[in-house]
Amino acid sequence: MEIWDLYDISGKRTGKTIARGEYIPEGFLHLTVDAVILNSKGETLLQRRAKEKKVYPDLWCITGGAALKGEDGATACAREVEEEMGFAPDMDTARLISHYLRPERRFMRDVFLIYQDVPLEKMHYQPGEVQDAMWILPEKIESDSSLSAQLHHLDFWMDIYPFILLESYRIRIPQGIYRHYKGKRYQMMGLSLHSETLEPMVIYRALYGSMETWVRPAGMWQEMVDVDGGRVPRFALEEAAE
Repeated sequence: MEIWDLYDISGKRTGKTIARGEYIPEGFLHLTVDAVILNSKGETLLQRRAKEKKVYPDLWCITGGAALKGEDGATACAREVEEEMGFAPDMDTARLISHYLRPERRFMRDVFLIYQDVPLEKMHYQPGEVQDAMWILPEKIESDSSLSAQLHHLDFWMDIYPFILLESYRIRIPQGIYRHYKGKRYQMMGLSLHSETLEPMVIYRALYGSMETWVRPAGMWQEMVDVDGGRVPRFALEEAAE
């Protein structure tokens, strides 16, 4: 039987506990955690819930669960990933990207971002919990209507998705000197989120003329364009920043 710590509505541990399945009184919360794992290709790890799960069976989601008595968020996150996916997450690379309280639903949630390469064949899924897994670029989740609908069952997905996408692009678009397919050179200075749309944007500076600074949607930066009957990247990396 799982035993959970109870927290007050400010998120502080009260010293009281409760067994999983018991009613959580008003004014108390329990801690839940989720893990967003990105590999060196900028892909994020999704797991497919077992068909026999009572809640959201057979749906794609990210790894997560409830913290047990005595666990903080990071400890619970590491345990959940190892139990469900069969590998130890590299929590040295982890950082907290979301912490929020849901008093009306009696829980609070910590979401951790972890950078790690793990081949699918090295994973071992927990019976009754997970049936499959895949690595996928974040933007492909939202472009797939079925997959997007499944992830939107997570009440926090749209809050964290822009930051997952931004971090994915930071992996795929390193800072450095790039050459545009028309020949001119640019310094890629970094990425940021558009303040209104939350779209990831590349910040770059022209290395010619008045050397103006520009922004461009990150998705466009990586596009392939047709040139003389062939396909070439819109911007090609010539020299990575040190």
